[in-house]
Amino acid sequence: MKKNLAPLLAAVAFLAACDPENSATPIPAPDIFILSEGEFTKGDGAVSAFNSRTNGLAVDYFGSANGGAKLGDVVQHMGVQGQRGYIVVNGSKKIEVVNLPDFRTAGTISGLDQPRYFTATSATRGYVTEWRGPYTGYLPGVLSILDLSTNTVTSRVPVGRNPEHLLALGGKIYVPNSLDNTISVVDEATGALASTITVSDGPSSMVADKDGNIWVLCSGFVSYATGAAVQVSAGALIRFNPSVPSAQLKFTFPATSSPGSLRINPAKDQLYYGFGGAEYQMSVAATALPTAPFIRRSFSGFAIDARDNRIYAAVSPSYNTNGRFIRYQASGVAIDSFEVKVGPNGFVFY
Repeated sequence: MKKNLAPLLAAVAFLAACDPENSATPIPAPDIFILSEGEFTKGDGAVSAFNSRTNGLAVDYFGSANGGAKLGDVVQHMGVQGQRGYIVVNGSKKIEVVNLPDFRTAGTISGLDQPRYFTATSATRGYVTEWRGPYTGYLPGVLSILDLSTNTVTSRVPVGRNPEHLLALGGKIYVPNSLDNTISVVDEATGALASTITVSDGPSSMVADKDGNIWVLCSGFVSYATGAAVQVSAGALIRFNPSVPSAQLKFTFPATSSPGSLRINPAKDQLYYGFGGAEYQMSVAATALPTAPFIRRSFSGFAIDARDNRIYAAVSPSYNTNGRFIRYQASGVAIDSFEVKVGPNGFVFY
């Protein structure tokens, strides 16, 4: 009887491994991690692992590496410091710490409220932005300073409302406050608020270019008072030098929709952002916003692999069905695609 069952059990195991809903078998030497938010309140946020050399994919890599454990509700972001990954799980109010590349859990940073984005400046110092208050009346947020040697919060710096994708540059931490029109600048040495820079409405993401300039994408404000989205103020792309933040070059978007998700290529001379259902590419030396899209498609996540300049873009058809990520050549020509969990929103290259 056991001999007759063996082929059947082997076949079942093979089919289960091919099923994206099943916890995947660990793959050797993954070098890209794909974040999936999961379905809100279901606690099924996930991180998948991909080997770009073999195209091997392990869906829900965290669960596979940790006995089927769940990451939690809404995987928002992930940062890397050394041989550890820091996974921000927004709805579960924590940062899950994992060893890399095997993804075995190495602890949890708790005591957070609505954590959003993480960065680290050393093996012992990390930062995470946090929202405060209910969605009906958000309060000023905080930048929490973390001791990565003990996985604890050491202090909090008050910033503006709904702080988002922070940038560490030149001994300063730049925090865009997306429900205001300001960037809070925190001094890394003292851990105190150093200054506040006024920009356009809704700053949400920032990058630094090859010349040391900071670019900030401002989404503008949107009102939902009538039940439909109404663009109240136009979005803008702003450039400034950290030494003279008041001297700003400003590109204004048509007030038809909100631009979002500013990214930069590995050479730091080409910007990418989403607007009006498409992805645009823009030189840091440009004197006007581009008029033709780079890829005529909307993405829920977008990143460029510095090793080969391939583009990884996430597609979320809904937030209760599985999503996909698509690989593109640097020219924007699609190569292939892979199914992952619900709500893919970001990539980490390791």
